[in-house]
Amino acid sequence: MNKYRERIFIMGKESGARIVLPETNDKRIQDAVTELISSGFEVLNHDDFQDNYDTYLEYINKLSFTDNWPEKNLREYLDDPLHFSMAMTACDDADGVIAGAATPSSKVIRSAIRLIGIHPASENVSSIFFMISPQGDIAYTFADCAVIPEPDSKQLAAIAGDSAEFHQLLTGEEPIVAFLSFSTKGSASHYRVDRVRNAVEIFAHKFPNIIHDGEVQVDAAIIPEINQKKISGSPIKGKANVLIFPNLDAGNIAYKIAQRMGGYSAWGPLLQGLKKPVHDLSRGCSVDDIINVSAIGALQRNIYADV
Repeated sequence: MNKYRERIFIMGKESGARIVLPETNDKRIQDAVTELISSGFEVLNHDDFQDNYDTYLEYINKLSFTDNWPEKNLREYLDDPLHFSMAMTACDDADGVIAGAATPSSKVIRSAIRLIGIHPASENVSSIFFMISPQGDIAYTFADCAVIPEPDSKQLAAIAGDSAEFHQLLTGEEPIVAFLSFSTKGSASHYRVDRVRNAVEIFAHKFPNIIHDGEVQVDAAIIPEINQKKISGSPIKGKANVLIFPNLDAGNIAYKIAQRMGGYSAWGPLLQGLKKPVHDLSRGCSVDDIINVSAIGALQRNIYADV
């Protein structure tokens, strides 16, 4: 077990979080739940909460997206295990939801936004992939790789803020943020570069205490010698550990290259910006992937306690 996984598992178990994995018909979920419970995590079965059905029905009936829904439609919606588990979490009968092994990402994210809602300190829902080196000694946070296709400057700044906080929680290390581009400090002119530059200005105003730089190419972000040659005096010094990609194409491609060609472990997509922990598994996930993401959901319990 590498140091990052060990930290996450220890803190996840210590949190006492109650996690629900609604896709109980999937063999991978069944195996993961068995292992999680044997490891000391508390995993709930949504079927054990049917006595609270009317409470959840009343809850979703008060939400804006169900305005004018007849009771039949409300019940059909709640009868979906994913929606039921989100309602459990929204009503504080569970602390987080892990889903997506057999469910499209769009459905998981839409259900989370509708039933759990966006965190008051966040401006939108986005995602990270937590990337751990083959040796287990280096970790990066990549964002956004799964949710917002073409983030504007304000969204990029917000994604960076949430990602920096998430990275520090997962690693215990100071976040160093790089806003990535095909340009480094004016080496190219393009409206996409301008969007990143504007994001850096917004971020600097909102998060002045977080080390950051941009726009930078990825080699200048993570390799000290290249950073020194291209942008001498940069505050990130080629040691960025939070990489903010300019769009979903770049982020998604980058994490898959790092995973498949570089041998990095890719934990995620991990959603951020919600009132409670909800994470979206890849439909190609392994049992270990499910266990890892569930541990992260459990770890987050304490930071959501007062929302």
